[in-house]
Amino acid sequence: MGRFINFASTKKTCFLFYYLRYSEVKLINFQILTVSDIVLLAAFAVVWIIQMYYLLGVYFKLAVHKKHKKVDINLAPNQVTIMLSLRNEEERIRELMDKLTGLPFEDYQIMVINEFSEDNTLEILNVLAEKNPRIRFTSLSQETRFLDKQAINIGLKGAQSPWIVQLTPYTGSISPDWLTKLTELLDKDTDAVIGYTNVERTKGYRNLLCRMERFTQFMISGSWILAGKPFVFSENNVLFKKSMYFDTQGFKQKLNRNFANLELIFNENFKSNRVKISTDPDLSIRELVGDDRGDHLKLIKKGVQIRQSLHWSKKFSLFLDDFSKIALAALTITLLIKLPEYWITFTFIMVIYYMVLLIIVKKLLNRLKERKIFVSSFVYILIKPIINWCFFWSTYLIHRRNRWS
Repeated sequence: MGRFINFASTKKTCFLFYYLRYSEVKLINFQILTVSDIVLLAAFAVVWIIQMYYLLGVYFKLAVHKKHKKVDINLAPNQVTIMLSLRNEEERIRELMDKLTGLPFEDYQIMVINEFSEDNTLEILNVLAEKNPRIRFTSLSQETRFLDKQAINIGLKGAQSPWIVQLTPYTGSISPDWLTKLTELLDKDTDAVIGYTNVERTKGYRNLLCRMERFTQFMISGSWILAGKPFVFSENNVLFKKSMYFDTQGFKQKLNRNFANLELIFNENFKSNRVKISTDPDLSIRELVGDDRGDHLKLIKKGVQIRQSLHWSKKFSLFLDDFSKIALAALTITLLIKLPEYWITFTFIMVIYYMVLLIIVKKLLNRLKERKIFVSSFVYILIKPIINWCFFWSTYLIHRRNRWS
């Protein structure tokens, strides 16, 4: 029995190795291909090269982005206003103010805009402001259609500092060195410094979806900032010059754009090489957001609408990225069906692409200290173009239907 050999199993194994070796050395013979096959191969090569350019020439820069050198404190403005708008936040306002007023930074103030709260938020703010001179607040007396933009406008007018950073009342964990390190990146040639913002990790798939969407948005905007085409998807945790708002007349021509606020100002006025992006986890903000089924959809819809409001060159760059990503997957499947004898060649080429993307996602997640979303974020990035296009066309059809109704 010890000398018995399973010849059937050995035969199958030998056949498999023979087939793999035969497939590996088999090169594509263009002489026997049809015109349609050659066109498909050419299209596949073009979109693969485009995607590799985006990965290595754009996104890889953010993944390996080094920390900015600390600027001489004499060159950096040292007066900052933390601005936040809130409504009906009596339960968390004390804890939030304690957190923000306890930052080890010398010269800053907190400007709170009360958006017509119906609870005791205003009374609590009044008590807190009397105890701590850092806190200043103002209040809107009535609810209006453009409440968020009006609150921001009033807050910026009341802020006495040349530099502003906006947070939300949902701000959770924050590093004690957050504001110090944020201002250390300022110099005479900088108009804005952008940190990472995401939600706190909790249980539930909705929380996972929101975390993946915010991470993906940061990855896209941060990479294009380094590539010289700066824009943002979020107005929070962005330290910017107050003059940027007033020099461009603020929201005067943007009141009807309900999908975004300060993002509109930033994306119109950010200039290449004057915006800094940081992957330092000490500059990250985590928000305590409830498990709302609409949060993820709102993030996607806002992102799609912000993309449509960008300059045509940025829109084209983002469109080409999405289109080539979808086309690459479609062409790969088509070629595997039409030319199955070359499946190892096509698989090897796609493995290179996926490995580069995996490395970029992993390195960036490690830098930001994001946990438990590696594989899911990788898959999400691959299907994100389809999600964007679905939301774009649904928004377009709704807008067209409302226009004619």
